[in-house]
Amino acid sequence: MLNWQQMLIGDAPWPFLIEVLWRAGVMYVLLLVFMRLMGKRFAAQLTTNELAVVLMLGAAIGVPIQVVTQGILPAVIVLAITTGLQRGLAWLSFKNRKLEALAQGDVSMLVQDGRYLLDKLNDLRLSREMLASELRALNVQHLGELRRVYVEASGGLSLVKFREPRPGLSLSPDTGGANDDHLQLPDLRACWRCGHVEAPTEKGLGACVFCGCDQWRAAVRKAVAPTRQTSTDDDAHDDTNADTQSDTKADRRKLA
Repeated sequence: MLNWQQMLIGDAPWPFLIEVLWRAGVMYVLLLVFMRLMGKRFAAQLTTNELAVVLMLGAAIGVPIQVVTQGILPAVIVLAITTGLQRGLAWLSFKNRKLEALAQGDVSMLVQDGRYLLDKLNDLRLSREMLASELRALNVQHLGELRRVYVEASGGLSLVKFREPRPGLSLSPDTGGANDDHLQLPDLRACWRCGHVEAPTEKGLGACVFCGCDQWRAAVRKAVAPTRQTSTDDDAHDDTNADTQSDTKADRRKLA
């Protein structure tokens, strides 16, 4: 036969449910206070050590809320120690660049002058397809638009684009390239693996000089959105037509 009390609240008495309410409220307020002490950066995308702090905070506040025999004071001590360690590490990282890179990670370059840096992708265990999907989400059509792509310590991507896009490897998920037929440049080829662009010679194209891949795709250019006439241009055009019509009428009156 099922013991519903044992299943729902364990060995704790029913009045403990009321105690859980104020325990949860107190721990929530304490958690907000200590996270506020850790600084605004903590609320942004988390680095590795900040994620470790989050896990410790979650472990510290869970036990006092759920266990009837556990008091709140040990959790407060854990929160204080964790906050002190995080702030101390942040201060030391500010003073020492090497420690900062060791504790929080460093910036890595993934794309240079429209070409994947395959060794960096391999070091980060990041596939070309995954990076391409992130770039498409940032409205990048092909690698020729990008001078540099960096992955930050927090995992976000930072893009530095060319002022005038170059031909490059398409990022379209359509492997056949049907979506890019009208953008393809027949006199240029892009390496399928790293995106390096070359012009074919009479002997054709051999292996890529950067990655050794012998598969090539037609390089593409950036699609140009059609220009639309603005209302200001329309008004100026109408004013010009009106002035022209007025001058014509005045000339007719003079002739008459």
